[in-house]
Formats: sequence, structure tokens, C-alpha cells
Amino acid sequence: MTPDRTPDEGGVPPGPLGAGSFDELAARLNALRGWNGVSYRELHRRVVRGRRAAGNPDLPVFNTVYRCLQPGRRRVDADLVADIVRALTADEAVVARWRQVCQVIAGLTADSSWVTVAGELPADSTEFVGRHAELAAITGAGCDERRSPVVVIDGLAGVGKTSLAVRAAHRLTHRDGAVVRLWTDLRGYDADRAPADPLAVLDEFLRLLGVPGAEIHSLGPAGRQETYRRLLADRHPVVVLDNAADADQVRPLLPDRPGGTVLITSRRRLTGLAGARRVHLEAFRGTESLDMLRRLVGAAEVAEDTDAAAWIAELVGHLPLALTVVAGRIRSRRDWTLRDHAARLAERRGSLRAEDEVENAIGLSYADLPAEAALLLRLLAIHPGRDVDTRAAAALAGVHLRTAETLLGELVATSLVQRRVQDRFGLHDVVRLYAAGLARDVDAASARQVALGRLFDYYRHAACRAMDRYAPHERDRRPAVSTSDVPAPDFADVAAATAWLDAERHNLVGITALAEEQGRREDAAMMSPILNRYLYNALHFADAEIVHGIAVRAADPLIQASAHLSLGAVYLRSNRYPESIDQLKQALTRYDAVGDRASWARALNNLGNAFDRLSDFAAAEDCYRQALLVHRVNGNRTSESRALGNLGTSAMRVGNWDKAATYLDEALAIMLEVGDQVGVCLTYGNLGTVHEQQGHSVGALDHYRRALGSAREFGYPFPETEALLHIGTLLARLGMHDDALAHLSEALDLARRNSLGEFEIKALNGIGIALGDLGDAAGSIARHREALAVAERLGDRYEQARAHKGIEHGAAVTGDTGLADDHGRKAQALLTEIGLR
Repeated sequence: MTPDRTPDEGGVPPGPLGAGSFDELAARLNALRGWNGVSYRELHRRVVRGRRAAGNPDLPVFNTVYRCLQPGRRRVDADLVADIVRALTADEAVVARWRQVCQVIAGLTADSSWVTVAGELPADSTEFVGRHAELAAITGAGCDERRSPVVVIDGLAGVGKTSLAVRAAHRLTHRDGAVVRLWTDLRGYDADRAPADPLAVLDEFLRLLGVPGAEIHSLGPAGRQETYRRLLADRHPVVVLDNAADADQVRPLLPDRPGGTVLITSRRRLTGLAGARRVHLEAFRGTESLDMLRRLVGAAEVAEDTDAAAWIAELVGHLPLALTVVAGRIRSRRDWTLRDHAARLAERRGSLRAEDEVENAIGLSYADLPAEAALLLRLLAIHPGRDVDTRAAAALAGVHLRTAETLLGELVATSLVQRRVQDRFGLHDVVRLYAAGLARDVDAASARQVALGRLFDYYRHAACRAMDRYAPHERDRRPAVSTSDVPAPDFADVAAATAWLDAERHNLVGITALAEEQGRREDAAMMSPILNRYLYNALHFADAEIVHGIAVRAADPLIQASAHLSLGAVYLRSNRYPESIDQLKQALTRYDAVGDRASWARALNNLGNAFDRLSDFAAAEDCYRQALLVHRVNGNRTSESRALGNLGTSAMRVGNWDKAATYLDEALAIMLEVGDQVGVCLTYGNLGTVHEQQGHSVGALDHYRRALGSAREFGYPFPETEALLHIGTLLARLGMHDDALAHLSEALDLARRNSLGEFEIKALNGIGIALGDLGDAAGSIARHREALAVAERLGDRYEQARAHKGIEHGAAVTGDTGLADDHGRKAQALLTEIGLR
């Protein structure tokens, strides 16, 4: 591959990546049709046949399909685009990519892909009462292991579905010793946000199960589901899927074998889930309602007037949520008797429909709130996230921190706001729906927009401060932003900054998408360079694509270019090399147009990395040299050190060890100077390789162990994996095969867990060599075959050649000369092709 080649040349079908408008998408879709040699009429017939086979009654006419491939569309049906692509290719991963780009252009992905998940269950409520029969049906000790692990809990809003699911989940966890506990809110009934995309939830679940982001994206939808189900097998998982909209939303998140339990809550009776057990919740019986009131307001108070308590329960329809809210009001109005509260409920109910018991209870508690607390509740309901801390609440309401603490305390006391872990606050979805409706009715649109603007300004300012601690050496790459009236937290160290970023990640992505939606695209785009390093290092690639995708649509060419550069880096780490090259070339074009040579050089450096992964070493070195010259002229020490390090790696690839040592020593000195810890780890490892190749084994091991210690100290899996790989390989060469295999196996495990494909190949080839030296020819061949398969998938021709050589050696030992000759020829051809023979 040469620097001038584009991904669509050379027999590669046109793809959607890079399309910034519906016109561009339509043009690429039409190009895909032409590439496949399919006429418009035939394409229409295939789409219709496909929909009929899938049982979809919505059959488009010819003109509908034809117009989807023509310019001038202000809207595009993502499902139709997906069906058109499916009619042209059988690869569902390709179909998913076209759908995703379509949704990004429509501005939908950030909403549906923004999800809330947790690796622990919500706290079990101390206010839970009753539901003995339902709990027994879910958790009974006599449950047959052959029964479906899926339980659907349905019932109307406020009936206690989530509370039952959480109580049952905790019981199952204690009973079965479940190691895996997963929870998500699917937002099936959120009035302001789209239901959660199940594939986005699946991505987050896989992360919690230990699968790294890069590997997740390389798997494709079917591969992700297969991996998820494999990881759940035999681990007795307890999974709670709260607020499901329909069966299609939960289906990708279900296991495929007995063992463990998945609890689904929904207001609808979900059909189409074969074998699922159904638990339908009705309102409380009278005795359960009184038990709940006794627990919430006190047994003595209820005993004083049991008839009034029963009247209250009846007036709120015996619904647990309504009883909870009313109890909060009773506690805050101790000067009223229970009969006074009942009478007020009866008065208000007269103006409502019979089914509005929950709204009645919420409305009475809301009416008693001071004006400031009522405003905060309404604003919390339109917050794009699911929970907030005190600082975000203060920014949203435009008040001081102490005032926000007081207001949140009042809302918690009335049971309108729930206090969650680590002093974070959230709303029950029914309360959120009610309060959001009030916000639209009571607060002017301009006032709501101002409040959300304050929130965005706070999050942007706090994110900048967190990133200054998280990645201080890249402070010059982030934009200067205005301060916020609410101060950012005091980030004492990297750990504190990382913890805040982890806690607020979903809110940061959500507020960025909302800011663009409300017309603040240029402000929203600034989050791309702010969050770039965190999202990249933490492998949050789905979030990175959302944030950088917004920035790509900005008017500022520098922000655009930065976003293309960031996307290129994400795709490079995800082993999506052609897409990476496409994005990096777009970045180069934009940086060149505005004359930003420093950033142009950084993009060129990354382009060199992409060429290096494809074994085009000459093109890679040319990129690195051009980048180094620019960085030196501009005095950018961090970028200069990275270019030097890459040149050292490039020299290592072709065996010029003296040149490599010169580059790497210079790079290491600069990295230590600027505090680039990741670079330090990687460069110690590379210098170890140079010493090893120069015959200095002791010095090599010393450098490798420094790299390993530094990587573990700062928690960087990439250089840790590489250091383990280096140590294992060297120990094998020194004849210490048992220690070598231990290090190489640990490297392989880390590589697979963190989707470091290039290291996975090297670890497999290294294990193959070590096994061969131990006389296990069959085991050696098996490992080299695994390495070959991964190397072929990633396009790494150098490691393919190593794998072929390993198979050749193993086959020769076993006497299979035909196999040995075949792989020897293939290795020679590859080495010649990349200029190493």
C-alpha cells in the first residue's frame, strides 16, 4: 500500500465511512450498487424478497428504493438503507456500519447509543414489602435448571417492577453465588430520549465482562453476541434489563442456555421471547399497602387511624411508587393527620382520571415543594443523564453548591429524588416523565436551554480540569475554555481525575450530543479534543465515535481536522486500518488547508503507524521523517519524541539496530523530560529489543523489566503486554522455557483481553517457538496456525511470514516435508514482498 491509495480503490467495495451528509451517503450507496453490478430493478426485487423472508409487511415500491440512492434527501430511512446493503452483501457487520453512519448523519446514534449500565446491582430497597408469591416464582429453591433463564416482569407504571427485580436479583446472587451481575436501564418509556440501542448495551456489558473496546468493535454484532453468551455460560449470571420497550430490544442481551437468570421489566407483555417465564404484577392488596405505610411513616401513626391509612392506599391505587411518594409527604407534614392527607388526595383526585393515581401522589408532593426545589426537580428531569452529583445540579439550577445540597436534600426527603451511590442523585422514570412534562409546561424553552447551557459549560470546564491532571503533557492540544460559575472538583491526582471521568462519561457524551442538537455545534465539537485522550486510552471507542462524529460536522476546519485525526487513531487501535487511513488523510487535507503544520505532522505520524501495521515500512518511515522535521521546527517535544520513537521502531523492523538505538535513546530522554509515561514504557521495551539484538541479554532484560514495572505502576495494558512479550521471548532464547511460556501466556491473555491484535500474533508465534524448542512440535504448529489466522485477518504480512516459518520448522521435525515446503515457500514470498529478502 502507498500513501496515495484510498480505501475504495483496488477492488474494495465502497463504504459509508466519511460521509457527512445524506447526499454523500446516497452517492456511496449508489456506488456500492454499481460496484456489485446490480440494476435498480434487481435491487428493488432483492429488497422486497428480503423483507418478505423476514416477515416484514412494509414492502417499498420501486421509486422508494430508487430515490434512496439519489441526492436531495433531507431524511433517510435507516432500515431501508440497511436492507439495500443487505441485498448487496451478506456481511451483517457491513450492514451495521452503513446503518450506523446513516444514524450518525441523522443525529440519532448519540441518543440511542448513550446507555447506562453497571457491573453491580442497585441497592436492595429497605422499603420493599410483600410480593411473596412473585418472589417465590422467580427465586424458588425448587427451580428446574432446564427452565428458561429469562423472566419477564410486567405491569403498569409505578407497580414496583424494578423493586421486585432488584430484590429477586439480590436473592439469586446470594443463593447461587453469582459472579456476574449486570444491570441496565433500557429507557423503553423515556419521553425525551430514544430507547437504548441493545448493541450499545451489549458493548458495555462486554466491557464489564473483561472484553476490551478494540476487540468488541472488531467482532461485529454477531460476534459480540456470541462472545457475550460464551462469557455468561456456566457462571450463574444475574442480569437485570430494566424498562424494556419490546422483545427486539432485549433479544441480543439474552443467554442461549440454562443457568443464571435474566430479569426483564416492562410495562408491556413481551411476546416473542420463546420459553420466557412471565410474572405479572398487579397493585398491592390492602394488607401489603398498610404494611408499606407502616414501614415508611411508622406503625404508631398508622395504628392511630388505620381507616385513614387504608383510604390513602385506595386513593393512590395501592401502587408502591405512589405510596412511597405520599409517605414522603406525610413525613414532611407532621402537623397534618393521616385523614387530612387522605382528604387532600381525594380533593385532587376529583380532577383527574381514575388511572392517574401515581400522578396524583407525585403532584401533591410537588405542590408542597419550595419554588427553588420544584425548579431543580424539573431541570433534573431534562438532564440528559440518569444521575448527577451536587456540582452538576448546582450548575443546572444556577445556584451555589450549598444551596444545591439543601435542595437535593429536600427532594430526597419527599421521595421525589433517589440518593444513589457515591452521593449521586437520580429520578424514578415515572417521576422523570411527570417532571419533564411540567418543565415543558412551566419553563420557557429559552430558560430550559439556558439551564442546559450552564450544565454544558460546567461539564466542559470540569472535563478540561480533569484532563489537565489526566494528560498534562497534552494540555496544548486542548482548547481554552471559559470557567464555570460552579467550580470543578479538586483533582488531586490522576486517580481522582480518572474516577471522575469514569463516573461522568455517559453524562459528558450525552450533554455533548444535546448541545449539538440545541444549536451549539461549535461548542459541542470542543469536547472532541478535550476528551480525546481519555476516551482513547480507556478504549471507549463507541463514545469516541459519537463525540468525534459531532466534531467532524463542525464549521471550524481545525476542529474538523482534529476529529478526523482522533477517529483515525481510534480506527487504528481497533485494527480497522483502511478506515484509519481514510480518516487520517482527511485530517491531513484539512490541516494542510489551514496551515497547521504541527497537527499535520501528528496526523502524518499516525498515518505512518497505519502503514507500519500493513507492513509498508518504506511508506511508514517516510511519514515519520517528515513528521519529525516539522516537530523539531515547531519545538513540540512530546510529538518529536513520538516521531523519534516510531523511527526507532521502523529501523528495528529492517534490522538496523545501531540507528534504532540512536533514535530510541533520544526519544526516551525527551519522554522522561515531558512526563510521557506511556511513551517511556514503550521505549524501554524497544530499547530492550535493540540490546537483545546486539547480543546484550542482561541489558535487554533490565530494559524490559523497567518497561514492565513502569507499565504496571501506571496501569497501562498496552506496554505491559509488550514488556511481558519481550521478556518471554528473550527467556525462550536463553533456554528458560518454563519461565518464557509463563510470561508469553500472560502476554497472550492481556493481548486478547485488551484487543491488542498485533501483540496477540507475536505472543502466539512466541509460544509456538518456545513449544518447538521444548520438543512439542504439534503444539508449536497449532499456536503458529492461530497466529497465522490473526495475522491474515489484520493484514500483518511480517507476522504471517513468522507463522509460516514456525509451521515449516514444526512440520520438518515431524517429517511432513510437503507441509514444511509449502509453508517455507509462503514465508519466503511474504518476506520478499515486504522487502526483507
